Amino acid sequence: MTASERLGLQWLGGNSSLPKILVLYTGGTIASGSIYGALDDTQYGQLSITGEQIIARNPNLLNNTQLAVSNWTTEDSSTGTNDALVMNMTRFANDALCSEDSDIDGAIYTHGTNSLEETGFLLDLLVNCGKPIVAVGAMRPYTHISFDGDANFFDGVMLAASPQARNRGAMVAFNARILPMFWTTKLHSTNPDAFWPVASGDLGLFLNSLPVFYNTPSTPIQKREFSVAAVSNHSSYPALPKVDILYAAREFDGKLVLDAQANGADGVIIAGTGNGGIPSGQDEIDEALSKGLQIVVGTRSPTGPSSPSRVPTYAKSGFLHVIQSRIMLQLAIASGYNMNQTIELFEGDMRAAIGQPWSPET
Repeated sequence: MTASERLGLQWLGGNSSLPKILVLYTGGTIASGSIYGALDDTQYGQLSITGEQIIARNPNLLNNTQLAVSNWTTEDSSTGTNDALVMNMTRFANDALCSEDSDIDGAIYTHGTNSLEETGFLLDLLVNCGKPIVAVGAMRPYTHISFDGDANFFDGVMLAASPQARNRGAMVAFNARILPMFWTTKLHSTNPDAFWPVASGDLGLFLNSLPVFYNTPSTPIQKREFSVAAVSNHSSYPALPKVDILYAAREFDGKLVLDAQANGADGVIIAGTGNGGIPSGQDEIDEALSKGLQIVVGTRSPTGPSSPSRVPTYAKSGFLHVIQSRIMLQLAIASGYNMNQTIELFEGDMRAAIGQPWSPET
């Protein structure tokens, strides 16, 4: 029995020799329409289409691939608001792509762009068998005069089906660009060219809707792979440990860190000033650390590192954006890391590069 049969996947397309691409369908703007006309791109959401209807909009898809839709939409929550739902989808994707009986070549997932990078970063760290996973979405609803979702969807499918896409980690197909999921974040709230890597550059682009890469596959130095099984053994299952994000500014109130801990947070990410500064509140931070809270400090700047301290008491995020740092810390806590291990996780490679080694014994 193949993974497709075991998971009950129904393949669209009549040519069984074509690549099999799994469509993890979570909705998003790409599946949303507006009752306010073809110019509206801010007040949409009253109309919707299914994954199968998106596929039917472009018959060229099934001339190049076989597609099976796995629906992850719910009436009472979404992958933009629910860690448990995202983790269950990640477990499903890992099973479908990485099990010994897998007959699937790659996957795409549709997603609302507000949290596309969060789901993608999680998939990137947990699904690690070399098969491509590609994020697709849209900045304009399907009723808009210049809907971008059809092109992004087609490009994403062709990328996931490409043998050259293997062993590159998760990727984003957006606005005819191929982006590395590990570094990518949403930097514009409405423009179709919304996503950009905050460290490194694009992986490639699409010509004639086919992927063209600039370089051979490589892995970000700061990337770590986590085990789905190990993370799923944590008490937060089926979700992830609670980690909150705080934003630092002048007269930052350290009591916010204690409040987050009192409200059940296992960890806190602080978007610090500059390269990871915290203007005030150190006494409360020290108190929270002594009570077992794990803390990672990034930068509120859109690019650049949060660099290590000479003698750390909490972790600095390096080049990771605060959004990605939250996911990394959730996985670290779920995997049993303590604060010193988390410091090494986030800082180890940068410390080696700048000649500032550290260990808890020094």
